[in-house]
Amino acid sequence: MFDLGIMLGLSVQLYAIMDPIAALPQFMRILESIDTSNVRSVTNKTSIAIFVLLTVFTLCGNYILRLFGISTTSLKIAGGVVLMAVALDTLITGHKPSKIEVGEYIIVPLATPLIVGPGTMTLLIVSTSIYGVVNTLISAYIAFIAVYITLQLSSQIVRLVGPTFVNGLGRFMSLVIASFAVEMLVSGVKELFSI
Repeated sequence: MFDLGIMLGLSVQLYAIMDPIAALPQFMRILESIDTSNVRSVTNKTSIAIFVLLTVFTLCGNYILRLFGISTTSLKIAGGVVLMAVALDTLITGHKPSKIEVGEYIIVPLATPLIVGPGTMTLLIVSTSIYGVVNTLISAYIAFIAVYITLQLSSQIVRLVGPTFVNGLGRFMSLVIASFAVEMLVSGVKELFSI
């Protein structure tokens, strides 16, 4: 069943957790080191990888959990801890915790784990269990469109507001991510002890 309120709220959460704003400094560093004619190609390949990852973890996430015998409750707790670690690292350093090497492997580290990381994967799987595949998939695609636009306009965004503002916004988004982490962790603990 479609629920517009759930889809909009979840898409905002997914965008915040993927946090492409915090990834812009690394992304711009990559773009500066490649030929100008390849910039659009790198952006498009990265976006395709993100789209595929969102789709796979939304459609197959629960099956992966069953394969390894992991409960949604355990995933919430583990995901909350990992998400909090990512948020704290971003808050302290001002950028997302991932080393990007320029070369033939730039797409994979940028798409995952920099943008589609453990927190995103966890939220997709948990949301599929709670809200259903359709609501979660549409939310993921809405968030993807926002991420795609952010990456396409990366140079204009950095030029317009400056790297200091981008880093500051990345730190603010880390607070939002930390809030999601607390909610996920508390929800998992409550379920674990049936509070």
